[in-house]
Amino acid sequence: MKKLCIIPARGGSKRFPGKNVAKLGKKPLIFHTIDATLGLFDRIIITTDSTNILELVKNEYASYSFSNETELLFHHRDPSLATDTSKVIETVKTLQQENQDCDEIWLTLPTCPLRTRADIQEAQKLLTPQVDTVMAVTEYEFPPSLGMVRGNGGHLISYDYSDPWRTGNTRSQDHPQILRPNGSIYGTTKESFEKYQSFYHGKVKGYFMPRERSVDIDTKIDFKLAGVLYEAQRKQHGA
Repeated sequence: MKKLCIIPARGGSKRFPGKNVAKLGKKPLIFHTIDATLGLFDRIIITTDSTNILELVKNEYASYSFSNETELLFHHRDPSLATDTSKVIETVKTLQQENQDCDEIWLTLPTCPLRTRADIQEAQKLLTPQVDTVMAVTEYEFPPSLGMVRGNGGHLISYDYSDPWRTGNTRSQDHPQILRPNGSIYGTTKESFEKYQSFYHGKVKGYFMPRERSVDIDTKIDFKLAGVLYEAQRKQHGA
């Protein structure tokens, strides 16, 4: 079974310019994801529209020696697949078509730097012949059933049909645990991807990750939070 891992790193970001190369600890953000995946896949493709990111990654990893014959490839993405409205799944579709010899397709986003190699390995174990897709999930920080939305005239109304704020059922521990994808790991089989063209179809299994490893960086605030958690993890492991 040949495993393909795609690491997409778009150069443009309006909310956090240059986030994929911002230094977390002492290395660029994207390096954390590359380091976590090395040796766990038969082929790893770093795809970006940015010449700067491409050169940075090449300079660091082009001479990497793989004892297990893992291929590390660098792909310059077409600008049409790297706009503000582009979806990463379109890039995955393109690369999957170009790598038909791979039996599994995995996606690991560089904006989720706190996932570990062990997280990836455990997620890989879940992709069995009886499963179409595996994705990393974590719990919502606040129960969605306690959420509110703005109604007519800007008045607040309950998001959930149970209307907990009116009934008094407002203890968070009394509400069911709702999971969400954390963006760090997605995996599917070649057959399932060609059938569904998606990472969420068929029989889907979730690999649970705690919130402290589930930060997905979209803004500078997310990045600061990731920095605090990263340093805490380093101290915990004596690094």
